Amino acid sequence: FLGALAALGHASRLRTLPYEGLGPDGEPLATQRVWIGDGDADQVLVLLSAVHGVEGFSGSAIQQDLVRRLASGQVMLPQGLAVVLVHAVNPWGFAWCRRVDEQGIDINRNFVDFSQPPPDNPGYRQLARALVPEQGMPDPADPQLAAYLAEHGQYQFELAVSGGQYEFADGLFYGGLAECQARANMEILLAELDCGNRALAVVDLHTGLGPYGHGEIICDHSPDSPGMEAARRWYGDAVTVPESGASCSVPKTGLLDFAFHQRMGPHSCYVTLEFGTYPISELMRCLREDHSVRRPGQEPFTDPRAEQVREQLKQMFYPAEPQWQSLVLFRGRQVIQLAVQGLMHG
Repeated sequence: FLGALAALGHASRLRTLPYEGLGPDGEPLATQRVWIGDGDADQVLVLLSAVHGVEGFSGSAIQQDLVRRLASGQVMLPQGLAVVLVHAVNPWGFAWCRRVDEQGIDINRNFVDFSQPPPDNPGYRQLARALVPEQGMPDPADPQLAAYLAEHGQYQFELAVSGGQYEFADGLFYGGLAECQARANMEILLAELDCGNRALAVVDLHTGLGPYGHGEIICDHSPDSPGMEAARRWYGDAVTVPESGASCSVPKTGLLDFAFHQRMGPHSCYVTLEFGTYPISELMRCLREDHSVRRPGQEPFTDPRAEQVREQLKQMFYPAEPQWQSLVLFRGRQVIQLAVQGLMHG
């Protein structure tokens, strides 16, 4: 990523936000913020990668692809538009090939008001130890999970499992009990963006959900909000809304989206660009095994299954196939173009 930036020279300004902790080879960690173009621009395209660490490979690829096209002159920034790249929102998870941070926190469930009691998720509480046992590996065909699914259906099952929980620190989709490091760094960048006085098009790059290679544009703005109206204008019928039940994603608590929503003006929009990989059953199996084998505070991971778990998780969120990678880059370029057109034309 930094090598690609070198070709831009003085056209970009880099800010490094240090991150406490080290990668698996003892390397220092950081989130990089790159500002390309006019620092006073009224319209800003924001691309975020690695909110879920291991998903950062594809996000970084899309960011680098844009940088290279800008550096070569294949694309030009319109007058009044700047680009902000936030590379590795969760650098620890990116380095260790985990979705979560060093505390086991899912960054995309951490943006809640911790001065209030945390959101309650009774469905997850009921399934917690079936999903991630205190000892041993999880059972892919656990009867308790099958019974819950049969009684409540797929949508309610996914809502209970992945909607966000704040009780089981070793569990899936854990939002934490306080602000995590990645959130603290994002709060710094949010203040710098001055969201209320600019028009922003935020594209948060993720992988894992949906059909193989398909890039779904997901919008979590409130149904009648200006942000949702902007999403409809900019991206058309391609936009999906989790609350409607038509998205590959179910509604979730504590999303980074909500921090932007609170600060954005009426001419801004935040979407998640989610690239599908493999079936949800396979994804959940990999996540459950990862949380059983690589628990917070055990780094470096010495369990003999740790490397296998790491490899399969990386494959789940970053298929090493040229066909899939080409689809990701093509769709990434398309959505960036739509976002810029939306910003420039309202």
